[in-house]
Amino acid sequence: MSYFTEILADSGDGFRALDVDVRDANDLDDLVDMMRSAAGDDGEAVAVIEHEDEWFGLVRLCSNNEVKIFLSDLAAVEASPFAEIFADFLDSRPDAYDAEPEEDFGAEDDEGTIAEDDDDDEGVEMLEFDADAEWGGDADIYSDRGVPAATLIDQVESYRSDPARVVAHVGETVGFADQLEAAR
Repeated sequence: MSYFTEILADSGDGFRALDVDVRDANDLDDLVDMMRSAAGDDGEAVAVIEHEDEWFGLVRLCSNNEVKIFLSDLAAVEASPFAEIFADFLDSRPDAYDAEPEEDFGAEDDEGTIAEDDDDDEGVEMLEFDADAEWGGDADIYSDRGVPAATLIDQVESYRSDPARVVAHVGETVGFADQLEAAR
């Protein structure tokens, strides 16, 4: 499995991919500095980090210099080469966005049954993913740009084994999907 990283800056006329390697950052401050210098003083930027079929992270540098981070799977990030960048967020739990108990009732049983049936029917080796993986950070990362926290969380939970699909959904809504796809 491989990693994909990209930093995109919003110039006001749309996003553009930057020639900056996220892997050069030693910590979050380094990454934000790289994003800030590439985006300009009043610009906005997003860093996208994906681990194929496992997790994604979004780092948003807002125009007011606020930094927002969302990680789709804390345990997977912790085991990755990017753990140092996100060290301060690996213990952030999704307290504020927990669903009401009646909304969750029976959901785990249904998912477990489907996964077991898929494995038995075809005998095809499926990718392993943790259905109970916890996301972390700020699910409101793009709520001001049309991706409410509930929608992002639903996407993460529905497409846990396809993080690129969730990132593409966010990108389409926010406006960086075409530039991200071109960078792939």
